[in-house]
Amino acid sequence: MAKVSIEIQTKTSLGKKSTINIQYVNPQATNEKLRQFAQMLVALTNDTYIETTKVTKESVL
Repeated sequence: MAKVSIEIQTKTSLGKKSTINIQYVNPQATNEKLRQFAQMLVALTNDTYIETTKVTKESVL
C-alpha cells in the first residue's frame, strides 16, 4: 500500500523559506482538498503560503 504525505512550502516575513512535512495523509484525498488544508494550516501562522507537493511512496517488488 502506498504511503502518502504532503510537503508545504512557506516563507517568513523575513524571506526565509521553510518546509512543513505531514505524513499519513489519506490517499483518497483530492489534490484540491490537500491544497486547501495546507493553505488553512499556514493561515494559522504569520508565514506566507507558497505551494504544496503531494508525495506518494510505494514499494516495488
